[in-house]
Amino acid sequence: MKFLKHFALALMCCMATMAAWAQQQQLSDDDQRVRDRITEAVMGVYNRALEANPDDYDTRFARANQLYYNGEYQAAIDDAKIVLEQLPKKDKESRVDTYLLLARLYDITQQYEDEVEALRQVSELSPNNLACVDMLGKVALKMNDVDAAERNFKIILRESPMNYDAHYQLALVELARNNYGKAVEYVDKAVELFTAEPQVYINRADVLTRMQQYEPAAQDLISAMSVGSNESKAINALVAMSDVHYESVMKALSESIDKAPQVGTFYYVKASIAMRHYHYGQALHALNAIVANNLYDHHIIYYYQALCQSELLMWDDAKKSIDRAIALEPEDTEYYLLQARIAQYGANDMTAAMKSIQKANSITGDQHAVLLAKARLLIAQRNDEQALEALRQALVLNATSPEALLMRGWLYKYRLKNEKAAKADFKAVVDQEDKSIYSLRGFALHELQRDDEARQWARDIIQEGILPGGRSYIEAAALMSDIGDEDAGDKQQARDYLRSALANGFGSRFELEVNEEPYVNLKLARRYEDFEIILKQNEANFAVKR
Repeated sequence: MKFLKHFALALMCCMATMAAWAQQQQLSDDDQRVRDRITEAVMGVYNRALEANPDDYDTRFARANQLYYNGEYQAAIDDAKIVLEQLPKKDKESRVDTYLLLARLYDITQQYEDEVEALRQVSELSPNNLACVDMLGKVALKMNDVDAAERNFKIILRESPMNYDAHYQLALVELARNNYGKAVEYVDKAVELFTAEPQVYINRADVLTRMQQYEPAAQDLISAMSVGSNESKAINALVAMSDVHYESVMKALSESIDKAPQVGTFYYVKASIAMRHYHYGQALHALNAIVANNLYDHHIIYYYQALCQSELLMWDDAKKSIDRAIALEPEDTEYYLLQARIAQYGANDMTAAMKSIQKANSITGDQHAVLLAKARLLIAQRNDEQALEALRQALVLNATSPEALLMRGWLYKYRLKNEKAAKADFKAVVDQEDKSIYSLRGFALHELQRDDEARQWARDIIQEGILPGGRSYIEAAALMSDIGDEDAGDKQQARDYLRSALANGFGSRFELEVNEEPYVNLKLARRYEDFEIILKQNEANFAVKR
């Protein structure tokens, strides 16, 4: 089973800023490596300067800020403390700045008593410092001292009556006192004062969410999307809410669409959230509306259409959609990989599928994903030695890839009959620190005949938090069907996990009915006498509907 690479990127922005978003997609590991090199160079300058002159408190303060930015909080605290020792007592302004930095560091490391002491020092040096008052109010709230928090935020409102963050913080104070009506008054007032400011809607949504009023909270987040020029914060909050309160979010988006049927952003966000939850029919309905109403003519829309259609086994439609996406954007690796899957499973055309993969290979992109796709296709064609070479190349690019290691282990064990090599690959998966669902650890444990540990892994990935759309249940069902080929108890557990996945709305017909790629698949579960009955009981999961 494949995880969709575009979701996190797609949910960072809206179609209203499509051009900027399309550029943003091009960010890669190379960009992070460049940033890391710049950070390393900056730190090198600071370190060399302080080696030459340890008493240079200006440089040490700058390094402390850089360490804070780097996430090296204790090192930043140590530097800030040294700066306070080195600074002249008369330099009050620099001391204030250093104490404020120290307070922020204590806050992020949850050392609240120390934060209060640092802020007390700021208050003595600069009694009217509103930044200090604000931080004192917020740390008081974290320490459950609601009276102190209220005093500080009311000071801010006296000095700055239009400060909408102070209104929000006072709403949180009232929530802590269970004064829900008063809390809503504060955030309502902020919205009334700043109707064009996205943050006031996000703040009110947070208050309403804490009051378990999820649908109006979702409506506020949609309002924040609508009034702002940078929608990513509101969308991220809406996505996070959908993971827990999916129906409320989708209902709010549907109501927004009814009120403004020509606003493509609403359809697009709805489709993105639905895909995140593996509700492909619901996503496809929204995407079809975008195309039918000529709201956007962008390759990502057609790619997502093709993706949803392929998951629903609508192969002819999927081919048309992916061809259109590629016509608009012929340089996206992922598009050709999807085109290959459509050719392979929709038309049983292995030659066309390989041509698409070769085209993907000619483009600068995720070459590891390309090699995995090539290996899967070669395995399907029983070209085992070539598949082995593709996996070798994939592991050169990413030596710890669970997918590549497991696939190669499967190939060694079941096709090439090399038990020793297979065991080494399975062990390489198990020996990694990652034990999350993405590690695929349970499947390697099963291949090593450590089934009790594999069963525990299945329980763990569910206990850690059900992924949107029941994904963790699907992974667990696939594993238990592998383990329970001969065991009635394990088979029943696989059925139970499958039912739970479908109850959570999992809607990929491809994964449920077709996929046999190693790993993960439900091939053995399809042999259960009641498998088709279970699917028919959940037929609504696959409907293209609102």
